[in-house]
Amino acid sequence: MGGIRKKVSKFNIAIFHLAFIYSGGGEKLVLQEAEGLKNLGHNVRIFTSVVNRKHCFPDLLKKIHIETFLPQFRYLVEKHESTLILLSCALAPFFAFRFRNFDVIIAANQPSPWIAYWVNKLFAVPYISYLAQPTRILHPRTIDKKTGLKFAGKTSSSFSARLVEKVKPFIKWADEVSIRNSDSILANGNYIKSVLENVYRVPVTSCPAGVQHQIGNNKSKIAKRKRYLLITNRHYAQKRFEYGLFTLAYIIHKHPGFRLIITGEETDYTRTVRAVATQLGLSDSVDFVGYVNEAKLAKLYKEATVYLYTAPEEDFGMGIIEAMAVGTPVVAWNNAGPTGIIKHNVTGLLTRPFDAADFSRQVERLLSNTSFYNKISKSAPQSIKKDFSFKSHVNLLAKQLTMNDKQN
Repeated sequence: MGGIRKKVSKFNIAIFHLAFIYSGGGEKLVLQEAEGLKNLGHNVRIFTSVVNRKHCFPDLLKKIHIETFLPQFRYLVEKHESTLILLSCALAPFFAFRFRNFDVIIAANQPSPWIAYWVNKLFAVPYISYLAQPTRILHPRTIDKKTGLKFAGKTSSSFSARLVEKVKPFIKWADEVSIRNSDSILANGNYIKSVLENVYRVPVTSCPAGVQHQIGNNKSKIAKRKRYLLITNRHYAQKRFEYGLFTLAYIIHKHPGFRLIITGEETDYTRTVRAVATQLGLSDSVDFVGYVNEAKLAKLYKEATVYLYTAPEEDFGMGIIEAMAVGTPVVAWNNAGPTGIIKHNVTGLLTRPFDAADFSRQVERLLSNTSFYNKISKSAPQSIKKDFSFKSHVNLLAKQLTMNDKQN
């Protein structure tokens, strides 16, 4: 296992990704990586199991061509994305020939490494596995066990989920063989690097995601911010927006007029969050603004007073670095991915897991201490520029293409 050996400076690259069916950080990163590698002169094409252009960054996908492994047969499998994903896994050996002329494959999370494994096995095309987590149907997190996992939007009682459960021994073998046979393995941060090395017992290189928009903000001082807290995660139970509602309830007693803005397409979980907001008497203080394009999202980050990262057990946290990049202080749990991004009391605040009262108090510290707020707001973009710029991310990714494979 090592890097990709090729004595040219430009590559024909295929990027594989599970599916483009919602607007998440993983999907955004793949789209940005393709653009970044193209800007370096490489030829890049994106392939996936299924695309839903209405629900996955509709503004971005208008400009980006994404190809699918198999014909989509929308009239047969509408709202059954999991069917297409399972078919892509099962038929990978039979369509692997499509990728025989690529120089390298970047496989972003399973089942991408499994599909890339067959291309490599049959046509010797090297592949890099880029992982945000161990395969969660095999290695669920604590929060997944509490809230339940969904397979491509389906519950554990769906046919697809029940089928997956039946063939788990095979999936475990396929997961391990495809990841261990990668020419190199990248992780989206230091935290998940250690997790992956422990699970798969292979060396992993940290390649954290980076911020694409401009780093720095002339509205860094608290006096120039608007009076709202911000959450930008997907609407899944694992994100625990309830903590944001508890924080808002605490804050508005001390700072009347504050609001909570939650972006993102609504799901069944959104109804739960709305119900909690009603129970807390916050219905008129919480704005569910739906999906917002990148320009509006950047504006929301810049104008927010504090960014709340309520997810208890995330691998990284794209929202964290996007908020920090424009000087918006972040409050997150001192657990999992945020610990590899935020330096407590210097570039943001990390709270006791999972103490809702402490989370609220840390937000209050920022709001009640102008000099402390401004210090955090100033240091956060400097940290992002140093450790989490998109340029650094793409350069590290591109470096893997030209590394010599010393083990061969």
